[in-house]
Amino acid sequence: MGDPDFLRNIASRILTPTTLDLKRLDDVRRLLAAAESKYKFSSYGGDPKRLVDYFQSPDFTELVLILGVELSKKLLQEVISSYSDKDIQGAAKKALDEIDGYKDLEDTDTLLMYKKY
Repeated sequence: MGDPDFLRNIASRILTPTTLDLKRLDDVRRLLAAAESKYKFSSYGGDPKRLVDYFQSPDFTELVLILGVELSKKLLQEVISSYSDKDIQGAAKKALDEIDGYKDLEDTDTLLMYKKY
């Protein structure tokens, strides 16, 4: 069996009406469909390795902002365990580390001051 398809086999398992409210779920599905078309990372006629480009893009950052830290981390962890390609795993791990850095930053006084003003 080849690589799983990101949208059909991974994202659809993590991003469900039980994990997100319907409006956010619709927004996420719209963003993912646009990303799949733009980056062509579908296993069906595309190249899953292009997920690397997607995870490093502002488009993925926008997705993280809508999903939130915990759900984004869960999605990336699923990517790491589902793909055997080292480049895809590495890009997902890097994105995961960056998200962890944002979470640490959320707890600092600097960000609290920024949010306050």
